Amino acid sequence: MNSEWIRLKAKDGHELDAFSVKADDPIGNIVVIQEIFGITDHIQAVCHKFASNGYDVIAPAIYDRFERNITLDYTQIEEGVDYKMKLSDDYAMSDIQAAQSYLGTKTAVVGYCYGGMLTHIAASKLNFDCAVSYYGGMIADNYTDLKIDIPIMYHFGENDHAIPMDAVDLIRNTYQDATVHVYANAGHGFNCDMRADYHESSANLALDRTLEFIGKNL
Repeated sequence: MNSEWIRLKAKDGHELDAFSVKADDPIGNIVVIQEIFGITDHIQAVCHKFASNGYDVIAPAIYDRFERNITLDYTQIEEGVDYKMKLSDDYAMSDIQAAQSYLGTKTAVVGYCYGGMLTHIAASKLNFDCAVSYYGGMIADNYTDLKIDIPIMYHFGENDHAIPMDAVDLIRNTYQDATVHVYANAGHGFNCDMRADYHESSANLALDRTLEFIGKNL
């Protein structure tokens, strides 16, 4: 596998960095969408893991819209929220689309936390083949009016302080063709081994399910 930082150009001419990992013998493509903390070591590790399973992967640095090289510590939650609030959904979609266009056909989108919410939006507005959203907040509050026609999978922790089970039930009832998994004893950010809520068994099971789902739908 080869990893590098590349430069993408969105349709409006904005240029942004992206972390790219190429598989040795690719079977498809994945766009990975960051949490509120930027392209952290964890997000880079996620990209490497998907590449080790046969996918060319790009994680666009969507905060480049207002400041480059933003990488926060996982304790800097308030700063991360402030950065997220600066970025409109439309600009985020434009930058995610730039990554999708770079990779081409047979492309999935996978996002985590803030990126999980953006993945839900991208599944409606962009031309991905399938989507996987990890603990995407605010979906139930603001985005259940979106129509999603592609296969989509959601992962939620049962003990997520930010996403109550009634919000998960609303998503499940609204998108009845979606695959929704809830992980017992897992909290928000359970996939990230750099966060206090890391739950190894849930993270491993979610990855297995994600890889099977993407493999089936690409």
